[in-house]
Amino acid sequence: MNDKKKILIVEDEVEFAKMVKLRLQSVGFEVSLASDVQVGTQKMMDEDWDLLVLDLMMPGGGGFSLLERVYQHPEKARIPVIILTGKTVDEDVRSKAEAYHISDIVMKPYESKAFVEKIKSVVSN
Repeated sequence: MNDKKKILIVEDEVEFAKMVKLRLQSVGFEVSLASDVQVGTQKMMDEDWDLLVLDLMMPGGGGFSLLERVYQHPEKARIPVIILTGKTVDEDVRSKAEAYHISDIVMKPYESKAFVEKIKSVVSN
């Protein structure tokens, strides 16, 4: 039985996403990537996840549009979300994040060790 925590990263900067994936795999997580909202939404619906790491600015509507689609299904709305973004976090972003019960917002560029610790904290709850 596989007891690795499963993380889905939805990020359109493919090389950046691969780097994050490798870092998380190196500390024992099972990680899958999606490079746009459509693929991310499909993967969210098709599998069970322990955490969603989500970029806000992507083709196909952006991160919050993915949450709008997925959160129509109550069993998916319980999945914790960490936003990983280069977008300025203004009051609008903060209020949307609060409405979706986002676990944390991490700004790019991020400090790798602190990011991994946040993820471990979120998935262990």
